[in-house]
Amino acid sequence: MRELEKLLLAIGVSLLLLATGAAARGTSAPHPNCVGLTGEAKALADQLMANQYPYDCCDKTIGECLKQDPICALAWRLAGDICRRVADGQDEKVIVRGLSRRARSMMLGGKRADIDLNGAPALGPADAPVVVVEYACARCPFCSKITPPLVSAVRQGPLANKVRLIFKPFPIRSHPFSKETGLGFLAAARMGKFWPFLLYSYEHFDDFCVKKQRAWAQAAGLDGAAFDQLVSDPAVRQALVDSKKEGLRNKVEATPTFFINGRKYVGDLELPELIDVLQEEHERLQGKVHRQVQAGPG
Repeated sequence: MRELEKLLLAIGVSLLLLATGAAARGTSAPHPNCVGLTGEAKALADQLMANQYPYDCCDKTIGECLKQDPICALAWRLAGDICRRVADGQDEKVIVRGLSRRARSMMLGGKRADIDLNGAPALGPADAPVVVVEYACARCPFCSKITPPLVSAVRQGPLANKVRLIFKPFPIRSHPFSKETGLGFLAAARMGKFWPFLLYSYEHFDDFCVKKQRAWAQAAGLDGAAFDQLVSDPAVRQALVDSKKEGLRNKVEATPTFFINGRKYVGDLELPELIDVLQEEHERLQGKVHRQVQAGPG
């Protein structure tokens, strides 16, 4: 009887070792975005991972790449992207189209945009490996929604010490007072208070009146008289014109438009997606092609 117990114990240990080995090969470490999916949502995510391929790191489908040890970091991120989109209610065609746009944005090669970074408002370490340039209009509704949380992510969030954010004003003619507010942004930049003024302006976006600009500048810590003087300065006006012309040369058609290390980002303008691709770019530049199976989100 004891021999039978020993045999059963040995079989149990063997099965445990096999299960542990399977986990180490990546079968039990899904992306956190995928953990809560069930039913049809999980089936759709699994289907997409079974027929979509990463654009780097691994030549197999995303699902097959996740079973490798070590795991392809890009496949892991794309799995998370798929699961996030599924959870948001996107259908298969929308998700595949989004993955395609992401690939076009992140694949290397092609001509880099010619962007003058000298004197442009910047946030993040000067030696950050990832430089993201945002062309934005001061009166762009969507810019007012995506820019503040992006600033927060660069300052103290998941992009801290990884990304340098550069702002380039790009007034849109269809946005009333875009020129005047663009001048205000540049005036604040010359006074060393660009980010406080931008954040205040976007926070109070719906309460805008062109006559309030001086009061907003003062609320952001600027001297009102000096601000007014700079808004009327021909040199500031020329700088705004030059920024707009540069954007047009780089085929900026709408705001916000982002460039990641000189490559135009044509992916979905969703904050989680933007943060994820910037993390992806940082991992690539740091040579982190693979990740540990048990690792959490970057």
